[in-house]
Amino acid sequence: MSRATAGSDRPYSFDPAAALGWKNIGLDGLGCFLRSVEAVLLQRGYAADDVARGLAAPLDLVRRGEWYGPMSEFPACTAHWYLADIGEGHRQWPRVAELVTSGTPVVLMPDGHHWPGDDHEGKEHYHHHMVLAHRLDAEGLHLLDTDAPAEEGHRRVLPVGDALRNSCTRYAVLERIDPPGGRRPEEYAAALVRPSLVPLAEDIAELRAFHGEVWSGARLPLLLAKGMDVWVLGDVQPQLFLLGHALAGADDPRVAEVSRASLAAAARAQKAGLLLLGLHRFRSEGVYAVTHEELAALADACEELLTAMCRYADAARPVATGDGRRLERRLRGEAQWCFGEGRPLPGLSFG
Repeated sequence: MSRATAGSDRPYSFDPAAALGWKNIGLDGLGCFLRSVEAVLLQRGYAADDVARGLAAPLDLVRRGEWYGPMSEFPACTAHWYLADIGEGHRQWPRVAELVTSGTPVVLMPDGHHWPGDDHEGKEHYHHHMVLAHRLDAEGLHLLDTDAPAEEGHRRVLPVGDALRNSCTRYAVLERIDPPGGRRPEEYAAALVRPSLVPLAEDIAELRAFHGEVWSGARLPLLLAKGMDVWVLGDVQPQLFLLGHALAGADDPRVAEVSRASLAAAARAQKAGLLLLGLHRFRSEGVYAVTHEELAALADACEELLTAMCRYADAARPVATGDGRRLERRLRGEAQWCFGEGRPLPGLSFG
């Protein structure tokens, strides 16, 4: 059990007025996973600024390592994931039910093939969305869902049946939830900016090489494009957004400059990600050429952020090179994680 204030009387909710930077849609700044994490932190007594500073970490936009799922280690908490093979979700349901009944919320990343109402229900075993399960009663499983109608408080209740049980192939529980911190933005800058310099320089080099050498802007397979929107909206945008908000309100003008540049880069990432989501409806690989130049614009925005960071740190810009292949592997990994259906994807090539 975590060190959080268990037994809080606050309800779990997706409340745009209390959430961090939620202006129009849940994907404003954070993805569905981090909105679920945020809801737990808010229930534990965090304010929006505390959420930013509890989740912000040094930048690593093109993740190094083999884990292609969502970020799991944060300063404020850890998300412990439990994974089952396709078709084995029902084996995880008893534990999910036990946790939620005992008052422990669970982040579900359900198998869309079984998830009631999913676009892929009865079709593909895609894991492309997350919700927060926070109550179980005679009515069913109560969920917070960024895709649920706003007028209903972004809430859903699903009856417990075979479909729901079979969908529970992936879930996460938040552990080690620390109380909100009270430090100034300048203190967070001291911890976050310098460790970000080299990784960000490397990530910019990867973005530029991927844009200029790996993907010409022509044909982009649908599943790779879906992997790209998962990466941009689920990882790149949130990291930049959280860093920007964690440093907001600083008296030091150099920290304030980093904050502004980080939020500007986050907005650029959101534009690219939402464009990809819009293009998915056409299910035509040729339409993704529209997104090609958005990657260059994202790299430019990240370059401005790196300049501000170097100015803050009184450091020269790190020298970095990339060939675009690390980002290509990252996108293939995201596509496999969300859309691989438990088996390797067919050969995917960039046009």
